[in-house]
Amino acid sequence: MKKNFILSLILAVSAGPLCAQQQILDQQEQAARGLNPMTFWLTGDNALADWGGLRNRLADKGVEVFGGYTAEVWGNTTGGLTQGTVSTGLLDFGVNLDLEKAVGWRGASVSTTWLWLSGRDASEDLVGNFLTVSNIAGFNTLRMLDLWFQQTLLDDKVSLRVGQLAADAEFVISDYGSTFLNGTFGWPAFLSLNLPAGGPGYPMGTAGARLALHPFDWFTFQSAVYQGNVYDQNVNRHGFRWRLDGENGFLFLNESQARWNHRDEERGLPGQLKAGLWIQTGQLADTLAASTNSGNYGWYFILDQMLFREPSAELPPPSRKFKDGQSVAKAQSSKSFKVPVNLEKSDQGLGFFGRMAFTKEDRNFLNFYFDAGLTYKGLIPTRDDDTIGLAFAYAQIGNTARDTLINEGSVGVGAEMVLELTYQAQITPWLVLQPDLQYIMNPGGTQDLNNALVIGGRAAITF
Repeated sequence: MKKNFILSLILAVSAGPLCAQQQILDQQEQAARGLNPMTFWLTGDNALADWGGLRNRLADKGVEVFGGYTAEVWGNTTGGLTQGTVSTGLLDFGVNLDLEKAVGWRGASVSTTWLWLSGRDASEDLVGNFLTVSNIAGFNTLRMLDLWFQQTLLDDKVSLRVGQLAADAEFVISDYGSTFLNGTFGWPAFLSLNLPAGGPGYPMGTAGARLALHPFDWFTFQSAVYQGNVYDQNVNRHGFRWRLDGENGFLFLNESQARWNHRDEERGLPGQLKAGLWIQTGQLADTLAASTNSGNYGWYFILDQMLFREPSAELPPPSRKFKDGQSVAKAQSSKSFKVPVNLEKSDQGLGFFGRMAFTKEDRNFLNFYFDAGLTYKGLIPTRDDDTIGLAFAYAQIGNTARDTLINEGSVGVGAEMVLELTYQAQITPWLVLQPDLQYIMNPGGTQDLNNALVIGGRAAITF
């Protein structure tokens, strides 16, 4: 507590002159745009504004500085381990560097992301389940999540990324599923529970390389290799514990992606299908044994599909003239000449996602997994950027793991399930509030604990 206070005091004193200079620059920008200070602040992209134009000037030179803070409060009202309340926090920050803008290196970029995790884990302290309530919870520390170099070639049809990588930045992710707060709808339980130390998903990155091929605008194939054992969070505290050898093993991820109705000229409902295969090698490939070289693998499928789109917005007509000097706008109103209406495709409407995964049950804690959900953006009039969602996840324990739990005295061993209802409210471009309700069935995949009802919420600010 004392250390945190001293650190905050140092930061406040050192930031004073910079804040004063930023305030002057922001006031100048406000005057130029004709906005009062409150409107300028609330309509900006970031809570710390544009630094008087400094962000744009840095972006022009290829430097993007980003950051944000997320705070959550969770309360378990019934069932689980105990009733109570916990809070969870995450400060994330980093830099993206476009080397083409910075030094003229075409197609090259560098990025790094850092995490400062704090607070408690509702699943560990209150519920006793493995489909974790919060997707930001983790061991309290300052950790480097990723640090990578990327080179694109052939008009971005080929992309190579090397360095410290987080697999869930590019693999096994559903776009609609990312709305939800339970961790399994991000880096899913069929990987976090079946890979050594949870695998290279939030909040753990590790050494690796990824190759992506984009031969067509509707198709992508990507393949990556990562350090097989990322080590437990309380062991690899800051993200720098690397060991690349056959004994520690490697994780191979391969994923094909097919998209439809994503181009501007396509008017159908957009969707995408992903199919992937993961392979784990090394002594810890089999998570149910202390040491083995048998290897491990599994495969998965992901579907994202928009089911209903709200009416598209009509764009202003182009300003070009015809040979007779008549404008397009006049031509549209003329009975003798018809011009197609230019529409901007709306992103508001109903979306569906579903994921399904299979693994070998003799060497994995989970042998079958699926989740599915619905989201609706803009359901409430005047709240066009808000999203409401309902999702369900089912994680089935394999026979080998089930026998072990039964021998240890557990009853009703089978599967853990979670049902989540959430509402993501976009208060300003840089502030999101998200109340959330989760009902956890069979915490831990057994009937040793009663079902739990967890109520909570999140506030997320972009700096």
